[in-house]
Amino acid sequence: MSPLLLSLHPGTTLHDEQGLLTAHHRWGRTTLGPHTPPLAEALQALAAGPTAIDDMTDRLRATARRAGLPPEPQLAVLHGSLERLAHSVRRHATTGSRRWATAEPLAPGAAPRPGPAPAPDTPLTLDRAAHLRPVDDRLALESPRSRFRLRLEDPGVATLLALLARPASRAELAGRCGDLTEDALAAVVSLLYSTGFAHPADGAGHPTDDAGLPPGWTFHELLAYDGSRAGPRDRPYGPVFPLRATEPPAPPVAPPPAGRVIPLGRPDLDRVSREDRSFTDVLESRTSRRAYGEPPLTIEQLAEFLYRAARVRTLLGARPEDDRPYAITSRPYPSAGSAYELELYAAVHRCHGLDRGLYHYDPLGHALTALPGAPEAVDRLLREASAATGGAPPPDVHLTLVSRVKRLSWKYAAHAYALTLKNTGVLLQTLCLVATAMGLSGCPVGGGDSETPVRAFGLAPHTEIPVGAFLLGSAPTPH
Repeated sequence: MSPLLLSLHPGTTLHDEQGLLTAHHRWGRTTLGPHTPPLAEALQALAAGPTAIDDMTDRLRATARRAGLPPEPQLAVLHGSLERLAHSVRRHATTGSRRWATAEPLAPGAAPRPGPAPAPDTPLTLDRAAHLRPVDDRLALESPRSRFRLRLEDPGVATLLALLARPASRAELAGRCGDLTEDALAAVVSLLYSTGFAHPADGAGHPTDDAGLPPGWTFHELLAYDGSRAGPRDRPYGPVFPLRATEPPAPPVAPPPAGRVIPLGRPDLDRVSREDRSFTDVLESRTSRRAYGEPPLTIEQLAEFLYRAARVRTLLGARPEDDRPYAITSRPYPSAGSAYELELYAAVHRCHGLDRGLYHYDPLGHALTALPGAPEAVDRLLREASAATGGAPPPDVHLTLVSRVKRLSWKYAAHAYALTLKNTGVLLQTLCLVATAMGLSGCPVGGGDSETPVRAFGLAPHTEIPVGAFLLGSAPTPH
């Protein structure tokens, strides 16, 4: 028996539609050709379970002869059908009754690599974006660059994958994979190669460009990009409300933490609109400013800055009839799904009218809440700000943008984190423009140690995640 067995992905069904054999599958339906008994019987065997292509071919020949049909045209239709159904055909590496690995397609465009498997003496190595993780009850091999998932049905395959971290020929692998017979090794290597997880090495035994990461990409960035787009993967994506049945949505505005509340003044927006620079002037003069004036920022300036950039303008209740089963807010900047998951925390270094320390901004009440924290917490945030800005002096106020990410993941599947990073960019640009309009020094910061603000502000790990920072201060006097 061939070591490579095929089966249709569970849920794939075959139907006679006006004389045409049609497969219904995860991606829709595919018309295969005239509904003849030999073709239908061969493909029904795949739907029933793993089948060797040789057995299926022999069965089709016999059925065709009994039906009085020439077998060759039926074989051509069968092979064409398997090509059109590549996205719904699972491939199993087996020897006898022992199954070693199963490759399942993850995308409508999934198809095995064309051409024969490499010769046994050709060194192979794993794709540099490949990684193992538990899926259901099995370890599975995945890569952003493969349209398949390879399930490890036998622990012995894990040893083979470990050895393929560097280029190795089949002879080298055979001497170190005691659990895999020669036939089993050939079957698994063939499966790894055909599904894009293994690539030939060059003559010197080094990974080729096919195996390496794309220039300029790291593994984690490639994985994050692949996971944040709609395809090509077999996972829920978009506004599908994955947590709707298990928990209520997070509130549209986070409850202020306990502590002393400092109400902030509200600027006269009519006056602001009369006295502000033009929008074009603000855009054209916007730049990151890392120098600060001798007099510090004032609490009145900080209050106006936060009000203009980040306050809650309106609070709207849920509207289930409009498929919006959660309350939303409106603020001066846009946010995916009007989720407004971003919170502002402040480390105040110097601000006239406000004590040095840590604060949380309440955008609904337009107030600051003083937080507990040692002076060293402010110092650590300021040191990070200085390091991120090339040794610039510390800002008057260091603002940390924190995402209540479940506010997004309650609605969106697969790309909540990507959305919160986009929302972060939107808010950072808004903060930049308001600082420019007010004649203040402002500078966005995209990096930093995520643990520093978590410890400083007492954030809940993976629930309240730091995603950016903004440095604010008075502007230096022009010379």
